[in-house]
Amino acid sequence: MKNHVYQNGRLIQTNKKFSALKQKQKEWITNELRQRYISAINYPHVKLNPKKRDQILDDVYDLIVAKDTWIPFHEVKKHYFRKIPSFISSHRKMMEKQEGEETE
Repeated sequence: MKNHVYQNGRLIQTNKKFSALKQKQKEWITNELRQRYISAINYPHVKLNPKKRDQILDDVYDLIVAKDTWIPFHEVKKHYFRKIPSFISSHRKMMEKQEGEETE
């Protein structure tokens, strides 16, 4: 029990990994991060500045806490920063597809 603490009457694992979440929870978190990141992008090929990027992370983590899903902040942050390149590339592909349809 060295990696567990009682918090609000619940036993919480302090060293929980993102991969330990249920698939539905992981997908929900990833979709929230993706939607918020893409909606904040002004230019399709440019990363967001650190201030906006961190604001998105904080907002989504607040939603995670509100849903009573417990995961350490650093695990969500690690997942988020690992996924940013795929968010940018999916946004780029979406923009190219829209441009292709407009020219037809």
